[in-house]
This record gives sequence, structure tokens and C-alpha cells, in this order.
Amino acid sequence: MAAPVIRAASWQRPPDCRTVPPGDPPVVKTETLEDVLFPGLHLTVRQVVAVDDDLIIDAAGCGPPGRCPQCERPATRVHSRYWRRIAGLPVGRHTMIVRLSVRRFFCDQRQCRRRTFAEQVEGLTEPRRRCSAALRSAMKAVAVELGGRPGQRLCAKLRLHGRRTALLEQLTAPDVPDREPRILGIDEFAFRRGRTYGTVLVDIETSRPVDVLPDRETSTVAAWLSEHPGDEIVCRDRLMAFTKAISQAAPDALEVADRWHLLQNLSTAVEKICRGHRDCLRQPTDTNPGLRRTVPQSPLLDRIRQRHREVNELAATGMSLSAIGRRLRLDRKTVRRYRNKDLEDLFASAQDRGHGVLDPYIDHVQHRFKAGCTSSMQIYRQLLALGYTGGYHVVNRYVMTIRKGIAIPARTATPSPAPSPHGSCAPWGPSAPPTQRNWKPRATPARRSPRPATSHESSQTCSATAADTNSGAGSKRLS
Repeated sequence: MAAPVIRAASWQRPPDCRTVPPGDPPVVKTETLEDVLFPGLHLTVRQVVAVDDDLIIDAAGCGPPGRCPQCERPATRVHSRYWRRIAGLPVGRHTMIVRLSVRRFFCDQRQCRRRTFAEQVEGLTEPRRRCSAALRSAMKAVAVELGGRPGQRLCAKLRLHGRRTALLEQLTAPDVPDREPRILGIDEFAFRRGRTYGTVLVDIETSRPVDVLPDRETSTVAAWLSEHPGDEIVCRDRLMAFTKAISQAAPDALEVADRWHLLQNLSTAVEKICRGHRDCLRQPTDTNPGLRRTVPQSPLLDRIRQRHREVNELAATGMSLSAIGRRLRLDRKTVRRYRNKDLEDLFASAQDRGHGVLDPYIDHVQHRFKAGCTSSMQIYRQLLALGYTGGYHVVNRYVMTIRKGIAIPARTATPSPAPSPHGSCAPWGPSAPPTQRNWKPRATPARRSPRPATSHESSQTCSATAADTNSGAGSKRLS
């Protein structure tokens, strides 16, 4: 089925009865298709084709010859013509696309370096733009109000040609104020979380951004502060690089912390104190249920709650720890812990986990960080030389907590249980080296049917038995 084609022709506006006196014949005003679609523009519409959801309009410029953008002289000769596609505002449920026949003119001025230039329809086209001026203003309004991805979703619903990058291109950087800010705010932000970070500088008094730096290094921030002196108060983040930059470039400025970081420091300190004294803060659940402590919902805590209930239900029936472990596929020691500890202790232990393999090296990491070594990779390489077997991400995560001031100190080493006075069940005793402690007995081979011993083997066996008997009761055999 062929697409419907509307030829360029004039159409008649229906009479407006409100403006026509009774008894007089209605006045009919004739308007062209150009006046309806492109009012006030020098365009000639040749045809309009509706294809699916697109409304394709073939048009050509009919205005006077353009002026050279370099010498501002009007053109007198046409060089050539070419087609240009311009996206416009939607018409009803159709997306409008203008196929514009553009003229290219000669510039006959000998002093001008430009030889040819393209025609621009004022109010519709702009140099190197694929959308109309009206569509560009609409996209800018959407980008200002919503930003990139939300604006893209709204443009898709409104049938506008607005992708995320195209919307963000409409936003222009704010002008840097002539005077330097008296109260400067410095904070970091992520271009790509965990990989690339930058620094934003804000004028606190006017609440307007001043500049954006490509990284958060001390040298970059110090160079900017040296080029823009006059800061009296600096409201900074807790990053150590900002402190060094301010001390180098603006030593007379007063350093303060913003309200958000103060509240975060307070909440972190209160949380540490509460965790350290959770036994004192715990209230009996049966005598005062109104003071019961609320526990946040998470998959880990839900799993602990479910296992605690299952273990205690099975233990109430008289099942042994081994039987419960086989039933729930848990280790016997794990079953004992769920049976002997209450639910609040299990929750507190789950929320206050240590750093695992990093615990023996936390003191060294804190000492190196205070000494000025703030590189996570450098600290990680030093720990590898000390025998650290963990990954880099564990070290980097803990260094970030030190940098933010929320690092948790190392756990106290749990003393190993005293050895049994009757010796150890291990074949080499409790004082064996670690390589021997990790010894595991070899699997016992399948039994074979006994074969009759030869006379030579029987004599050797009798000799070994006699030697063992004569060795004394106090001697030990090595297996």
C-alpha cells in the first residue's frame, strides 16, 4: 500500500463565527501549508509524505541569497545544491523530518579565504546541526529540568529526537565569576565509580559551581588555588589530598568541614560505641518489649534468623548436633553456635565482621598511611613482601576507610586453646611445625584377602616384635 502523499497547496481556514457579525457573509482567510508548518520562514513545501510514524516534508529555501559567514558579503552565484535532513518538532503522533534542498553559494570576494558556503534558513537550520532551532530549544529545556537519562525517556514519549548525549550537549558550562569566592567548597565526585574521580569547586555563598578539575590529586588542586588566591574559608572533604593542597597553596585559609561530614563522623562514632557496649544496651525482650532493638532487613540476617529457628526447633525434639548438621547440611560447630547463642548475638557478630586475611597486617597499613604512604597499590606490594595472601581489593577498601576516617581497628587476636595434658591427637604433637600440623592421613586402601606369609617374612616379623618388646614400656614408636 502506497504511503499517502499531500501535495503543497493552499487550504481554507473554516469561518470563525465569533468574529463575523450576524447577517454578513463569512470571511474566509486562505493560508498555505508553509504558513501552517513553518510560519514566518522562507521555505517552499513541495510535498508531504506520511511513512509509518514519520512525516517527511520536502522543502526548499526561497529566501534571498545568503551572506558569507566570514566576510558578510551577499552572494551572487549558486555553486550547487544538496539534500539535508532536519529533525523538527512532532506533528500530532508523527515525527517530523524535513528534507531540505540547500543551495551552496560562491563567495566572489578575492580577499575572503572562503570560496563557497551553504545556505542557512533563519529560524530552522544552524551550521552543523541536524535538528531545527525549535527542537533544540525544547531539548535544552528538557535537559535543564531532567538531565540525561530521565530526559531521554521523556523525549521518547514525546517523539523528540533526544538521546542522552545529545541532551547533555545542550547544557553550557556556567560562567566563572569575576571575583574569587570568599568561601570555597571542595569535594570529590566520580566520573566512573571506583576508577576515575574529579574535583568540584563551589562558591558556598552563591551556591554556584566555580570550576571542575579532571582529578583529585594534590598538585592539581594546589595549582588551582595558587591561580585563584583570596579564599578566606575552605569547606573541604576529608580527603587527605585536599588538606595538603590547602596547606601548600592557601595556608592562611580557615579549613572547616561541612554539615554532612560532621553528621557522618558523629554517626560513625556513636555506632562504634554502641557496638562496643551492645551487651550493656541490650534490653530483655520479655520484660520490656517496647525497647526491643530493631534489626535492618537483609538476606544475610534473614538467613541467620531462619537457621536459628530451624536449629532450635530440631534441638527441642532431642536430636543431636551431628544429626541436626546432617539434616540442615551444616557443620557440627555451626549447629552448636546457633543453639547456644541468642539471635541478637548472632546479628551483632554478622554486622561486625573483621577483614579476614588482612587482620594481622592492619597495624602495618595504618602505620604506613600515617607515615605518608597513601597509595593502596604501594601498601599492597609491601604486604605481599610480608607474607600477605589476600587480594588487592581488600587492601584498597580498607585504605579508603582510613582515608574517609571510618576505619575499624584490628580485632584482638583470639588466644588458641591450651594443649591437652595428655598430648595431642595429631601424630606429631602440639609443638609440631605448621607444615606438619596440616598433615592429613592418607586414605586407607581397600582390604585384600590375606596371603600366607613366607618363611623369610615370618622371621622378620618375629625379630621386629622381639625388638619392640625389649625397647621398654617408656619408648614411643613412630608410625
